[in-house]
Amino acid sequence: MTKKRLLYLTLIIATLTIGVVIGTVVSGGVKAGEQKTQALVIPDPVSLSNAFTQIAANVGPAVVNINTEAAPENTVRRGDRNNNPNNPNNPNNPNNRNRNPREFDPFDFFNFFGGPDLPDRSERVRNLGTGFIVDKAGFIVTNHHVVDKATKIMVRLEDKTEFQAKLIGSDTDTDLAVVKIEAGRDLPVVKMGNSDSVKVGDWVLAIGSPFSLDHTVTHGIISAKGRTEIGGARNDFQSFLQTDAAINPGNSGGPLVNMTGEVIGINTAIISETRQSAGLGFALPSNTAIKVYNQLVQSGKVTRGGIGIQYSANPTQDSSLCRALGLKAECGVVVQYVVPGGPAAKAGIRAGDVITEIDGNKITTGSALLDVVANSPIGRTIHVKVNRDSKEQTIPIVIGDRQEVIGERASNSSPDNNDQGDGSQSKLGIRVQGLTSDMVRQLRLNSSDGVYVSSVDQDSAAEDAGIMRGMIITRVIAGNERFEVRNVDDFKRAERVMKSGQDIALMVLQRNANTNEWRSSFVAVTIP
Repeated sequence: MTKKRLLYLTLIIATLTIGVVIGTVVSGGVKAGEQKTQALVIPDPVSLSNAFTQIAANVGPAVVNINTEAAPENTVRRGDRNNNPNNPNNPNNPNNRNRNPREFDPFDFFNFFGGPDLPDRSERVRNLGTGFIVDKAGFIVTNHHVVDKATKIMVRLEDKTEFQAKLIGSDTDTDLAVVKIEAGRDLPVVKMGNSDSVKVGDWVLAIGSPFSLDHTVTHGIISAKGRTEIGGARNDFQSFLQTDAAINPGNSGGPLVNMTGEVIGINTAIISETRQSAGLGFALPSNTAIKVYNQLVQSGKVTRGGIGIQYSANPTQDSSLCRALGLKAECGVVVQYVVPGGPAAKAGIRAGDVITEIDGNKITTGSALLDVVANSPIGRTIHVKVNRDSKEQTIPIVIGDRQEVIGERASNSSPDNNDQGDGSQSKLGIRVQGLTSDMVRQLRLNSSDGVYVSSVDQDSAAEDAGIMRGMIITRVIAGNERFEVRNVDDFKRAERVMKSGQDIALMVLQRNANTNEWRSSFVAVTIP
């Protein structure tokens, strides 16, 4: 019995000993494993490309930076605004101390929140912008305001090579310009798209040189179409695509690209109070740009058709006129004035006629009429259906050259909400026209003496003084000079004696909206 107990005890001790040894070995192995580190391995490259990166890679090589110089004599000072501490262009503003006052982007002239203080007339001006190549021979599209008055245009490609460019042509009405470089080789080009196919909500990319940072790509969507009167300014030949893609000074003239890599707009303007993107960018549609480009490349200028009429660009006013004529509210475009000797006058169009169709196309707005007329070849005969005294008739009109019909004013100054008009612009910031017998009858005036204010420029001296479209100026008092204004020539004579800073008085007739009676009053205006 004793021997058996010793045997059991020996087996237990042996078992425990073996267990301790095994446990020690296992424990040591675990500790050794915990002390080892796992090395990181560089994985094989995996393509993470999406539509944005592919489009940027395809379009980027055709986008260029444009740097221009303008001679001092070609610049106009806007006045000393450095006393305004809130002016973003004030060099005394602490936020602008690192900014070179000699450099500015021409985008400033078009961004509707105030232009820069231009440098001293003894200094040269440098403008910065963007463009894109549309022809491998070196033809580049950009904005007119990027190259306006430039004495030297330098283009820098994506590979940093630079070339001096030649201006092929420029169109102020659409703010578009074409320049050309001689690179000695075929250049990468962008593909132009059809802007009519663009829909609100479509993704877009903007590529350009904001603040001189070449080939910056931003993305957004099409926020709206058909934007006009941006920032209060109106140009009948501009109808913008709106986007929230970040656009900043330096993006002017750059492409707005759709998700197939096609250019559907030319970045032209922004609305902002800070000189930086506020998500309100505007691009000229590619279809408009293509039409202008083809004319600029072929002839160096843009020719548009004109028939020589004035009409209201305000749909509400047209509706009121339609109702007054006993027609439905959306009856067409009411002719308010006919340029003497112009195509419309020769064809027999009269003030008060309502244009409802042109060549079978319904005309419901002034912009629709302008589009048909401006894009018609010079010398072509169009058939215009009008409603006159509640009777319809069709009148053939031969299209004339718009610039010849309305004079140099059409291309060298802001549009005045008309198709074509006679009118002259004054130092006051207004345009006036003589009173015709039709106007005297229609406006129920006692005589044809005076000049009719056909438009008032925004932020002009006249607007500040309360002058409004539709007033009639009958007398001008400038210092010791007094002028009875019977016609446009009398007004021009009075204008010639007006001096900068002078206070003048205008006697105006204004119709009382309640009684329809004309009342005269004096308005004081300070000549800027």
